Amino acid sequence: MRHLEPLQASLEAFCRRRLFERNDIEDALQSAMANAFRDFHLYVENTNFRAWIFRYVHLEILSRNRRRATSREQSLQGEMHVEGRETGATVEGILDQLLESPEIVLEHCDAVLAAAVEELPELERSVLLLRAIGDFKYREIAEILEIPIGSVMGYLGRSREQLRSRLGEFARERGLVQHRPADDGAEQDNDGL
Repeated sequence: MRHLEPLQASLEAFCRRRLFERNDIEDALQSAMANAFRDFHLYVENTNFRAWIFRYVHLEILSRNRRRATSREQSLQGEMHVEGRETGATVEGILDQLLESPEIVLEHCDAVLAAAVEELPELERSVLLLRAIGDFKYREIAEILEIPIGSVMGYLGRSREQLRSRLGEFARERGLVQHRPADDGAEQDNDGL
């Protein structure tokens, strides 16, 4: 199918981030393509083929994940260590460091980000990945997942907020940013300076 070639990388990336078992990627894609081929008579020419085929991949992923145990072990690979970093570094200091040598920090973010994405509830994860990997519009995501467009927007907003929160937590745990408590009207420490 000539329609599939340009979508191959996106479909694989979508499977890689959604499947519980990474070894199932090829099998899941083959099964989804077989189902799509079986139902190809249902496809209406000149409609959104990307959304149509992603729907079959989404359904196959759901089926395979349901067959797997719901509990999964998640681990972050290695501890992040940035040489010369002082505990309690400021946000500006971290930004300077990122600009000078981003690979030191970014090499660990992929594992953190992947774990954070996997922690998302299933629908939120699906919406986020369809938007990020498939570059689908809200309407297309709603069609693929068969949910209202308002739900798509809500799930996307919640998933983005959870990822921001998890990455912020990661940065605070590693001492990359200081935790600044909210100003709740408490008395400030005045030591005469």
